[in-house]
Amino acid sequence: MEDQLDRRTKRTRHAIKSAFIKLILEKGYDSTTILDIANQADYNRGTFYNHFVGKEELLKAIHDEFLQGLAEALLEPYEGMKRVEATNIFPSTLQLFEHIEKNKEEFMALLSVDKGIALEIYDLLRESMRKDMHIEMESSDPPIDYEIMLSYRMSATVGVIMYWAETNFKYSAGYMAEQLLMQVNTRMDYIEFKR
Repeated sequence: MEDQLDRRTKRTRHAIKSAFIKLILEKGYDSTTILDIANQADYNRGTFYNHFVGKEELLKAIHDEFLQGLAEALLEPYEGMKRVEATNIFPSTLQLFEHIEKNKEEFMALLSVDKGIALEIYDLLRESMRKDMHIEMESSDPPIDYEIMLSYRMSATVGVIMYWAETNFKYSAGYMAEQLLMQVNTRMDYIEFKR
């Protein structure tokens, strides 16, 4: 009986979140009311309030679940491993883009409410790279500053993600993962000026 209630709760919360995301994309966050969300989800306002205090809490739940999924996507392919060669990081890059692709409506809704989500993704990725792993770089003279390198790579990742969103996800997650890795791992040859 408890399992059935838990499934029902999850179903209801999912329906409310989906309705809210759809409404944000259609009419904007500020124009969406609790009644709109409840009607779109095919519930009453009381049911909404049984699950969420208000639309701020609902937005935070969507936000937190989206970011948690990104954090998990980054590490999940390497569970139980001590190290991975730099040429074999495609699985986590792919999972990162697949998570965004699977949740693109949530991402676009979050972006429409607050463009600061891009900085939060940057912070999440950089913190994960600090806390959960360490990148070993080829030796160079002068040596590469680790924090600058992390900032560069995470900025590049977020920049590619934002470009993908701007193009309305016109490429597949696999293509984006391949392109990101090529961009980060290929050295420039030269720059030609157009005059």
